[in-house]
Amino acid sequence: MISAMIRMLAMMLVMVTLARLAAAQDARPLEVSGGYSFVHDPNNHISLAAGWMAGASVALTDWLAAVVDAGGSYKTISSFGSEVHVSVHTVMGGVRASAVVGKVTEFGQVLVGIVSGSGTAFGFASTSHAFGLQPGIGFEIPLNQTFAGRAELDVRFIHSQPNGNNAGYEYRFVAGIVYRFRK
Repeated sequence: MISAMIRMLAMMLVMVTLARLAAAQDARPLEVSGGYSFVHDPNNHISLAAGWMAGASVALTDWLAAVVDAGGSYKTISSFGSEVHVSVHTVMGGVRASAVVGKVTEFGQVLVGIVSGSGTAFGFASTSHAFGLQPGIGFEIPLNQTFAGRAELDVRFIHSQPNGNNAGYEYRFVAGIVYRFRK
């Protein structure tokens, strides 16, 4: 599985590099985004309803952009007279392809990066880091010339690590605002 993920990452890097060379003569818009994130882990039957996301992208062509995304999701569970604190943080990068259909911009993206999970219970803390692959789809609706509303649905595949964390997947829903810098 890891070799397939490495091959996919290598293909994405080649695509980004070639697209960047083709777009090198033309300055492209930059955008930043932020918003609410909801994560559900079906393997552990837990939903992390308190979350955030922040991201940025730079257009490489009219339809392809390089993307970075960071996020955090949190939950506190009361258990056996104590509180269990669970969190997931991610830092990812990749590419996004988009198309404008009417006033709506639809997109698909593939991100790869680090997924860090933490838990604290009964005074003990545990943290694990794993490689993640996160494909997703979404759409943006313009609010004015510079702002848009975004809705996004991702599936985050998490690779198992020798330290004991299990492979799995999570669903992530994002509702946010996009700010586009113009030329």
